[in-house]
Amino acid sequence: MSLVVIADWLADTGAEQRVADLLPAVTEAALAEPGVLSFRVVRSLRDRAAFVVFAEYEDEAALVSHRESGPYQDLILDGITPLLIDRQAEAYALV
Repeated sequence: MSLVVIADWLADTGAEQRVADLLPAVTEAALAEPGVLSFRVVRSLRDRAAFVVFAEYEDEAALVSHRESGPYQDLILDGITPLLIDRQAEAYALV
């Protein structure tokens, strides 16, 4: 059964554009991983510091593999996370 992860990110003041600049590489890397069915990021039109990630994975193993991948470690944990003041994620199963 596939899993959907929805993550809310809030960039720190002054880091908004740097986060946005990293997101195409994050998306490209994620979509190249086995088991990643979709990966999209949107940015709020009202609050340019607010981003939402929508990702769908074949199963929990694909999600774990994504989180252990080099691009996730480099681009998200090392690149984007230090630029955020809030980061929350929730996993959902399809009904």
